[in-house]
Amino acid sequence: MKKYALLVVAIVLMAMLMSCSSSASVSRVQTGTAAELSGDWNERDVEIICSSMLDEMFHSPRYMEYSSGMSRRPRIRVGSFVNESDEHIDTSIVTRKMQDAIFSSGLADFVSERSFLSDLHYEQDYGLMNANPDEAASIGNEAAADLLLQGSVQTIVQKSGRQEVRTYYVYAQLVDVETALTVWTGMNDEISKVITEPSVRW
Repeated sequence: MKKYALLVVAIVLMAMLMSCSSSASVSRVQTGTAAELSGDWNERDVEIICSSMLDEMFHSPRYMEYSSGMSRRPRIRVGSFVNESDEHIDTSIVTRKMQDAIFSSGLADFVSERSFLSDLHYEQDYGLMNANPDEAASIGNEAAADLLLQGSVQTIVQKSGRQEVRTYYVYAQLVDVETALTVWTGMNDEISKVITEPSVRW
């Protein structure tokens, strides 16, 4: 009986230890500080890419020449950034970060992406049908984009034993919507990571 009681206690203790060890550990990090857990693309990489590439774009001779010939800020629509890498990357985050950086720069205006325009058009139509005619928004006065910014994300991966070197190449192109001429093009390869796998896997 005593041995049986000890066995029950041991099983309970093991269950408690397993329960404790399987609990998730959560800690908060400051905004802009990425926790490098796997070496995959993260929020810090997005910040680096957007800030460096837009700074290069806005200060390029061709963009400065283009903007100086206008009586207002150039209007930019940010198109899609295609993920051509070997890992899952939500490139819509790159698009949003680019839009935010363009707006915050004060050097250009950004035109809303097409996915947002359906709600805008619905609101315009609803206003024309139901709102005070003197207050309803007029149709046909949307600001057209002068320039379209789009690009892609690619990777080159080298592996040897337990080590892997992962380099990200982000390409961007700014095109004149009217003439289809390229106003600026850039390639960023600043992000390169050495990932070492543990020698023992459980």
